[in-house]
Amino acid sequence: MKNFKSLYFFIFCIIFLLNGGNKTFAFANPFENPNQIDLNVVFQRVSHQNPWMVGEPFVKKSKAIHLGNGIFFTITLNQQRPVYADFDSTDYALAKLTIVSYDPETGFLLLKSLEKERIPVQVSLDAQKEAKLCPKGKTKYIQLPFSHTYLKATLLDKKESEEPNFLIVNGNLCGLILGDVLVPAEYVRHFSEETNDKKRFAHPGMQLDISPTPSERAYFLGPYDKGTLVSEVFPGVGPAYSLFPGDCIVSVNGQTIQSVSDWDKRDKLLDLILREKSGALRKTGSVIELSVYRNRRLVKVTYPLSAFQTDAFLIPEQAKGLKPQYFIMGGFFFTELTGSYLKEFGEEYRAKSDKKLLYLLDFFQSKAHPIREKIVILSRVFPVDGNSGYHDFQDLILQTVNGERITSLGQLKRKIEQSEGTYLAFEFSGGKVAVFTRSDLKQIQSEIFSLYKISRLSNLDD
Repeated sequence: MKNFKSLYFFIFCIIFLLNGGNKTFAFANPFENPNQIDLNVVFQRVSHQNPWMVGEPFVKKSKAIHLGNGIFFTITLNQQRPVYADFDSTDYALAKLTIVSYDPETGFLLLKSLEKERIPVQVSLDAQKEAKLCPKGKTKYIQLPFSHTYLKATLLDKKESEEPNFLIVNGNLCGLILGDVLVPAEYVRHFSEETNDKKRFAHPGMQLDISPTPSERAYFLGPYDKGTLVSEVFPGVGPAYSLFPGDCIVSVNGQTIQSVSDWDKRDKLLDLILREKSGALRKTGSVIELSVYRNRRLVKVTYPLSAFQTDAFLIPEQAKGLKPQYFIMGGFFFTELTGSYLKEFGEEYRAKSDKKLLYLLDFFQSKAHPIREKIVILSRVFPVDGNSGYHDFQDLILQTVNGERITSLGQLKRKIEQSEGTYLAFEFSGGKVAVFTRSDLKQIQSEIFSLYKISRLSNLDD
């Protein structure tokens, strides 16, 4: 026993001396890599076909870095709804991380941890060190999977990995490695340092055609054969009502692109629109002036830069704020058509979706409509005795209510609430019509509550 006590005393003395005589002992950091760690980001599923249901959680693992003061950065799934994250560690006492900011376009995510001691070493975002330490080379603008945002990346000699990773040199972040490109740290710096309304990245607001055919050059470009042809303008992002497909961009903020070769024209034009003369990223709200050749004359087009979003599209990709709206009346489940609504049918959604809705999605994918705000559809009917005869109505476009054209879900609700007549007549695509009395609708609403256990028949007032 004395030998064991002596051994314990010897070990204690060694630890005490290694700790510099300090009686406060530091616990081992639970993370293998001192600079970056694995996080489990927890998301909540969003259903466009059952928007009243609370979505199930799912987890995506990703690498993260500590930016200081308990703030962490990672890149994860875009167009989702993150709820929280936790450290991928065997130490279950570590606190969870709360969401600070999320960019649904790029998947950039800032989180905050209440843990102060057992966290990875802070990574520096020093721009001067980045310029000295980080690799340089040919650059090009890329778009992340399922994203429309342009990011200027450095091309690497070889493909590093399938999953996003961080390149850190001497404790300073150089950027994000995504396959065979390096997205520089300036994007992380911008996202972490800018205020909420400026965090998201600016988009040019248009699609460009840098290789027009000879006949297109002759017709659209005229004497400015080195200009760049506009092929599409995104409503709500670009100047959709002052810039048009077929316009030829001659200069940006007074800087001409006439001397730029076709090979570099796309990236040069994106540089002029998305970056200051100093090379710094332009913020959303920055004003751009284009000189455009149209109908044999030069015109000026001025507009503020915005982040890419589809809210102004007739058929957006996602519901606004990832919160699909719904309105149930007479057992009819009404919602607004989105790309995600159809894609919820799965990988074979093009075969399973209603062909008319699929055609509209393809045609109006990035367009506005002169009359309609959105396309309101009858997704399906909750069958009760009061709506018998309409149980097979599914995926129909709502055209009118009592003869008035319906252009949004909010307008539909107001029309029903403000209508003073005894009857309500719903006209759908395909010539289908449903007619109810107000007393019928009131009775059906109570049946829906009791049979289907739906807590709310609308979320339009949220």
